Amino acid sequence: MPRREFTKTTKREALKRSGGLCEAVGEWYGLREGQRCNAPLSYGVEFDHIDLDANSKDNSLGNCAAVCIDCHRVKTFGHDIPVAAKTRRQQDKALGVKKRKSSLSHPFLKKKISGEVIDLRTGEVVSR
Repeated sequence: MPRREFTKTTKREALKRSGGLCEAVGEWYGLREGQRCNAPLSYGVEFDHIDLDANSKDNSLGNCAAVCIDCHRVKTFGHDIPVAAKTRRQQDKALGVKKRKSSLSHPFLKKKISGEVIDLRTGEVVSR
């Protein structure tokens, strides 16, 4: 279940609290520990869940940071997406959900873009 968005009121309050400067702090945002970004938010602002739990449902002002687009991107792609994917894999494993097997599960067969299947040992076309 995806996280809910912050309310407009929460976003306004977070932006006011920020003083118009990025509130991103620390390594999750690609900064040194304890360092704050402080980039001006006039180029764009995004609102980030501070709680590192990928499944956080806390949409309070205390869990909302007004951050610049660059800092939000660093945290999203470097932390949030990988953690959410790992959580899904662990949940699937616990439920017994298995990965879909490739139609080419043989280690010596390779499917080319053209659709041909090649036997890598002999180089021969196995099927079209």
